[in-house]
Amino acid sequence: MRYIKSIKIVTLSLVVSALLVGCGDSNTLSSDLADNGNATSTEKLLGSLVKGPIDGATVTIYDESGKEITSSLSNEGKFEISISTFTSAFYTIESTGGTYTDEATNTMVTVPDSEGLQTLVTKSELEEMIKNKKFASLTPETTIFTSLVKENLNDNNLSMSIMKAKEVIYDLMIKDSSPMPDMEGDSFLTQGDLTKAIPSNSTEAFAKNRAVSFSNLVQSLGVTPVEVFDVIKKLQEDYKDGKADSVEISGKNVNLSREYALARKRLFETTTSRLRDGNLTQEQIKELETMGFDTNSLTSDKSDKDKVLADKVTKYLASTTLPTLHILPTMSDEDGNTNDAKATYTLTANKDVDVKIETPTGSWTTPMWRYNNNPLPLVIRTNRGNAMTLNFNNKLDADSTIHWHGFKIPAIMDGGPDVPVKANDSKAYTFTMNQPASPLWFHPHPDMQTGKQVYMGLAGVYLVEDEISKKLEADKALPSNDKDIVLLVQDRRFDKEANGVRKLLYKTKMMDADGMKGSTILVNGSVMPKQEVDTTQYRFRLYNVSNAKTYDFAFNDGRKFTIVGTDGGLLNNPVEVDHIMLGAAERIELIVDFSQDAVGSKLLMVSRPFKADMMNIMGETDSNSSSDIDNMEDNGIGLTIMRFDVTKEATDDITLYSALPTNAEIATRLDPTTAVNATNSRKFVMSMYNGGNGNSNGMSGMNENSNNNSNSTSTMNMTFAINGKIFDANRVDEFVGAGTTEIWELKNMSPMAHPFHAHAIQYQILDRDGVPATGTDLGWKDTFLVQPGQTVRIIGKFEAINVGDYMYHCHILEHEDAGMMGYFRVGDTGNVKIK
Repeated sequence: MRYIKSIKIVTLSLVVSALLVGCGDSNTLSSDLADNGNATSTEKLLGSLVKGPIDGATVTIYDESGKEITSSLSNEGKFEISISTFTSAFYTIESTGGTYTDEATNTMVTVPDSEGLQTLVTKSELEEMIKNKKFASLTPETTIFTSLVKENLNDNNLSMSIMKAKEVIYDLMIKDSSPMPDMEGDSFLTQGDLTKAIPSNSTEAFAKNRAVSFSNLVQSLGVTPVEVFDVIKKLQEDYKDGKADSVEISGKNVNLSREYALARKRLFETTTSRLRDGNLTQEQIKELETMGFDTNSLTSDKSDKDKVLADKVTKYLASTTLPTLHILPTMSDEDGNTNDAKATYTLTANKDVDVKIETPTGSWTTPMWRYNNNPLPLVIRTNRGNAMTLNFNNKLDADSTIHWHGFKIPAIMDGGPDVPVKANDSKAYTFTMNQPASPLWFHPHPDMQTGKQVYMGLAGVYLVEDEISKKLEADKALPSNDKDIVLLVQDRRFDKEANGVRKLLYKTKMMDADGMKGSTILVNGSVMPKQEVDTTQYRFRLYNVSNAKTYDFAFNDGRKFTIVGTDGGLLNNPVEVDHIMLGAAERIELIVDFSQDAVGSKLLMVSRPFKADMMNIMGETDSNSSSDIDNMEDNGIGLTIMRFDVTKEATDDITLYSALPTNAEIATRLDPTTAVNATNSRKFVMSMYNGGNGNSNGMSGMNENSNNNSNSTSTMNMTFAINGKIFDANRVDEFVGAGTTEIWELKNMSPMAHPFHAHAIQYQILDRDGVPATGTDLGWKDTFLVQPGQTVRIIGKFEAINVGDYMYHCHILEHEDAGMMGYFRVGDTGNVKIK
């Protein structure tokens, strides 16, 4: 098991999820059962019924022939039943009728006399439970288990049927529904008192959580709580073949395994929020502590994070030693003619370029990988309509590419892993820019090496201008020239200093395979830099080029700022905000107004504290770090990014535009009714689970096998998948008609946020969890931060220029390298790569 030493943190997600149960306590048992002291106690079977705890149910034991042996009634979810004859190979315990409180709706449910829960125990298990006073547990999943055992008895002996049924339940209901992967104790359970306020162990806590999640499942399906028993029957029928398929519920085809996993994760998110907001009872907190968690660090999470950020803000507002922001160098068109519609650039990937890292406390040298041996990332500025020639020389010792991120170009020029450039080889990328002015970028995209090559320093900026953006600048409707500044924000982890050198550390901790994160924040290559500004408006092209980290950008005084552009271009209408969250690879263009700031004042850009997902809460101490900058855990803590020093009084001559011209592409929303799949979105389900065989049986019923591809698992045996599949270079997963408009549905079934990136075109967001897009979501986008349990629908038009095989993947680069990626083909559907 992973993270055994850190079980306090790791197990939190499922334990917290179990807190919403509200079960009765064991004190409700009769006195002879409570003290286990009467003469017949050794002949009594104890048990618990949990869907909530069912009161007043008739509990009956049947032998293998179906003959009734004995029966009793439940009391607040518990039962005791006398039995003295043990002649059958197995016994079925079944409840019918009774009442319980549905956890999702807090309503009383009367169970029909013909409905209830079941479990199946062997003769030896029954004798052992009675002898040792262990509880039999009846839950929705033991009910499905019982059905599966009996279904398989004709083809297998009893022990084989039980083993196969347990495997199916674990694979289809538990493994991939777990709010946190690799959870110790999140396993199938047939014995235990699940009505205790504080479960005896983690396995009981997780089983209680899974039972409660059925209430959330039926709520999300739009059916009444009592229909949970119909849902259980649907699952019994569905799982007979060992797979999870779509079934009909209220006239709709749904994958119940997928919906159950989502319901369980939503319960987890809700309960986690309650914990952080201080809305759990002392009994519930005690349950967490019994499970081994440091609840103090979580219940005080927000105030602690706010204080940490406030202390840093105070420190850096007063600092007199901040380095000056580097303005990234802009490359020159090699043909020397700035008036033609052609541009040529050469980019050579080099290793071991000495880069000086400047910080408020001094500087050091770090060997990095850079283009053209330049110590800073490079900027290419070009115009819409230009015919581009971009010569790439690979001086690394491994395959590389240049992926043109966010570009609308033919697939053969896209720079994906299917067209690698060998070490010491070259490639000319040629294409014509035909898209709006936008903050694009470029980076390597070789199979299984993207994360490392980007982390080591290979990334650059590509700014496209068009007639609209030029006119806005000329008309003083957008800041330009020296008031138009690129900001590349990235996190890194550095080794201890030795002789003035600190090496970059990549994937040195267990958690790094879940997304490489460092605690040293660089802006244009410096730590906590400052930029001198006038009392005017400035335009900042803000890029999150981190491998995995999410930021919630804001300013220390809470001021509002205006966003005028997203990944793929200018917004039709500027949007005023006081913060903006950016996942890895997302970009914005923002306007900051310093006209009301006095000369001598200072302003900090920060990343606000936010409720990190559970993967981020599992921070580790970096044993290689030597400074306070490097010792911060990445758990949504507030970060200081850079400072702006107002040093000069100037007249602000910018009147920001209010709407783009009508001929701007973004001025017209794509119409979902014109999509070829208007009523059936193409689905991309992101999941993660432990085990590296490439088989995601438990997620969505997708049993795709990836031939044990070596990139299917991380160093911690973690698999990252889309639609249950890991990347296979020989397989095309989706086929898109050339010239068509499509709706894609991005669904996150994992416990952490994923920035989903699709190549080929720029897309528009239709809605998030059914809520129509507003604000910055109305812009062109190529990367979409999808939160745990969230569904985002996007729409895009695949134009004539889009031909060939493109990638879709998570832009947490370690996830991409571990297989969270696939091909989609636009146009020709020949048999190349089809598998």
